[in-house]
Amino acid sequence: MRESSTMPFLTGFLAGAACAALLDPRRGAARRALVRDKALSLARRAGREAVREGRDLRQRAQGLVHEAKARANDQEVPDDVLVERVRAQLGRPVSHPRAIEVSACEGEVTLCGPILRGEAADLIDRVGRIRGVRSICNLLEVHDAADVPSLQ
Repeated sequence: MRESSTMPFLTGFLAGAACAALLDPRRGAARRALVRDKALSLARRAGREAVREGRDLRQRAQGLVHEAKARANDQEVPDDVLVERVRAQLGRPVSHPRAIEVSACEGEVTLCGPILRGEAADLIDRVGRIRGVRSICNLLEVHDAADVPSLQ
């Protein structure tokens, strides 16, 4: 019986303390103003965050639509554009992207140069997902350590 009466007592106690603090004749107006300002600030911040999240969601959906349209068209990508697309993605999976040479011929991308063993699989996977890449010619020199000057 005691457990069931504890929660209503605590709720009533906290509500009474809040009323006493907010209705205090000396400092109650300042406290009410503070609570009001905090609530308005929270509401404004939540509104800005909702707008930001909505914009992000809309832009991601537009990107997916554009990607789907581009894949449906499946047009031939010029070799120089394909090389630039691959070079733009090199910096993510590879710690030394300048050491890798990229060339393309009719959708076949050739990668050559030194690379660390742990980065090679990620690079091949990422290049394979680039739009316009039909095949990959892997001429990479895989190294266990950065003992090659271009990897240092």
